[in-house]
Amino acid sequence: MLKPDPPPTQQTVRRARPPWLAPAWCAALALLTALVFHRARDCGFLCFDDDLYVDRNAALEAGLSLRGLVWAFTTNLTHFSPSAEYWQPLTSLSRLADYEMFRFDPRGHHLTSVLLHVLTGLALFGALRRLTGSVNRSGIVAVLFLLHPMHVEPVLWLSARKDLVNALFSVLTLAVYGWYAARPGWRRYLVVFACVLGANMGKPMAVSLPLLLLLLDVWPLRRLTFENGIPWRDARRLVAEKIPLFVLTFGVAALAFLVQQEIGALAGSDSLPLWSRLGNAALATATYVGKAFVPVNLAIFYPHPGTSLPLLPAGLAALGIAAVTLLAWWQRSARPWLLVGWLWFLAVLAPVSGIIQIGEHAMADRYSYVAFIGIFTAVVWQVAEWLRAPALRIAVPAAVLVGFSLLSFRQVETWRSSESVFRHALAVTSGNYIAHYNLGAVLLDAGRRDEAAEHLREARRIREPFLRMQLSAADAAEARGDWPEAIHRLTRVQMLIPWDADLHHRLGCLLALHGQSGKALVQFDQALRHRPDWIQPRINIAAVLIGVGEVKKAATILRAILEKEPGNSDAKALLEMIQAKPKS
Repeated sequence: MLKPDPPPTQQTVRRARPPWLAPAWCAALALLTALVFHRARDCGFLCFDDDLYVDRNAALEAGLSLRGLVWAFTTNLTHFSPSAEYWQPLTSLSRLADYEMFRFDPRGHHLTSVLLHVLTGLALFGALRRLTGSVNRSGIVAVLFLLHPMHVEPVLWLSARKDLVNALFSVLTLAVYGWYAARPGWRRYLVVFACVLGANMGKPMAVSLPLLLLLLDVWPLRRLTFENGIPWRDARRLVAEKIPLFVLTFGVAALAFLVQQEIGALAGSDSLPLWSRLGNAALATATYVGKAFVPVNLAIFYPHPGTSLPLLPAGLAALGIAAVTLLAWWQRSARPWLLVGWLWFLAVLAPVSGIIQIGEHAMADRYSYVAFIGIFTAVVWQVAEWLRAPALRIAVPAAVLVGFSLLSFRQVETWRSSESVFRHALAVTSGNYIAHYNLGAVLLDAGRRDEAAEHLREARRIREPFLRMQLSAADAAEARGDWPEAIHRLTRVQMLIPWDADLHHRLGCLLALHGQSGKALVQFDQALRHRPDWIQPRINIAAVLIGVGEVKKAATILRAILEKEPGNSDAKALLEMIQAKPKS
């Protein structure tokens, strides 16, 4: 088998390519992305997480002040807060900057996301060009990255800003690692370390980044080659070189795991057994590959099949993944980009594959954002080897890019509002209880009560067996005084029916009994959001405030209750208790 020529050196590229080619690619990348995403200015905030992390996030009102910076760097590191999804200070800083410039005008927030997307595409072009020496192939990979329809979600869903920040610093890591590998030294290593840290400070999904650097050592850097078997000595040296990066990324990932466990986002084996999670991981991985080439029927949420997982397709998907892996390994010497690109894809997906289930989804478009770089690179380099005719090398990529651009343009339209997003999700998926619930909530806010009730009933109907199981387990745990277990169960239920005021109130009472005052107050506030005239949560809020020493606030709440219900015995008793306490 013929071995392809090694990538040209940068000196060769300078002689062979006109000096304007790289700047022309950069201009084309920015212009094409702007054309596809120019309707982002018409998109608003979504009712799905954006209200929690962006447009109703009071923490952002601090702006780029000292208080805002402290919030960004300490939230979910030194203390838990629902105003940020993980410890993600760079993502939080980007949101603070958005508020500083645009307040809560969604157009400005979307502009920032599109800009971050463009910068990441340009950085990817620069990194691949530096690593491989190929301008045109690097440019095609960057265009695929920027215009792929599955990447509309992380750009237009403002809650997914963390994916953009993570991707930007991940790609910058690739560029500086090539610089480090050319002349290793501790100063250059510190720059690599800083970029890896930046990726993890955007989103703790960068746990696989040190593995990606090991793949770059195989190709295109060729610090590790397989011509004479597996070079174990070189492999050990290169792995040891990255131990500080592994320690960093696994430390941040462990912190993220604890935060997700804290908020009840980790599905337990009671609801999703291991065989179901493994099968879904295989099926989702195969689905990602399919959507990489045929990106249709994209949705903001794909329901997890749970124990209804189709076993035959899942088994075939697992066999397909194994077959592709063996094929790439067989071609590791002649076509190393196949092995590197495929393992890149698997490594980036692994933390979010669902083996450790986070949330209720089977897969997510945003998880492809960095993962598809591996597939795009492998495909572009392989197609370039196959297509010898210059006309085909231009025509085939052009046809693909036109197709992706049109699909992405149409996908952007579905993200204009919460209603359009969830109506589209219902049109392309089945059993989508999350889409039914959120569409129902949007219609309820718009005063379309009958239509809203239909979707809310359907959401509950779809998940009724799961809800009954969790509520029964919560009742049993509460009866035996196992507050942590009861809280865990009710939190799982609340994620599916967050409109249930009684459930929020019950969970708040349990949290207060368990000494988690801050979380209890959040639950009581949520109960009042759904039933504004309910008195009991206000009394419980006052009781919790008294317990933490916020006596003046509690007294104000109790007096307001007694103005509406002068005969409320609970409010009277608490107020008399406050007044009877000696003043310090």
